[in-house]
Amino acid sequence: MTIEELRQRVDECFDREEFLSALECSVELISQHAKEVSFDDIFKKGLCHFKLEEDAEAIGCFNRALEKDPDNVMALTNKGICLFNLEKTAEAFHVFNRAIKINPNVFPPWHYMGMYHLRNYIEKGDLSSLEKMVNCYRQVVCMAPDFGEFIIHDPVNKADYPILKFLLLHQDVQELPVDILTSV
Repeated sequence: MTIEELRQRVDECFDREEFLSALECSVELISQHAKEVSFDDIFKKGLCHFKLEEDAEAIGCFNRALEKDPDNVMALTNKGICLFNLEKTAEAFHVFNRAIKINPNVFPPWHYMGMYHLRNYIEKGDLSSLEKMVNCYRQVVCMAPDFGEFIIHDPVNKADYPILKFLLLHQDVQELPVDILTSV
């Protein structure tokens, strides 16, 4: 099969949410057309592993994709999510931080940076982590207002709320500069 035919098969399987089939096509594409493989080819293979909850394998693919495009915010964000899933939270933080520094106007890394700070607050009870979480979600809602309906856990009130309600309940938290939000 040509590389274009395999790419089309990967996309079709992915669209049908047949991630194992998409992965098999990706493996075939990469092995048969190694010299022509693009960032997207490797990234999609990583997404297949991600969807199949194979985080370690996904990280390997995202790392290879990042060799071709080191500043790709979505590859970094997906790698960070996988690290977070594997309980490698410090590594995940650094990856999200890098994604934010490359492009602070993309909301997914901010969302996961907020999740990082939520975990820190729950584990350590550190009030500054809660403040950072609130500020991260302010960033998210500014960039993606529809994401305000996403449900997150409010560790103070020990309840789950849409982000917009969470922000309303914590509107007294002072606004922090970006460099504070992305520091440990």
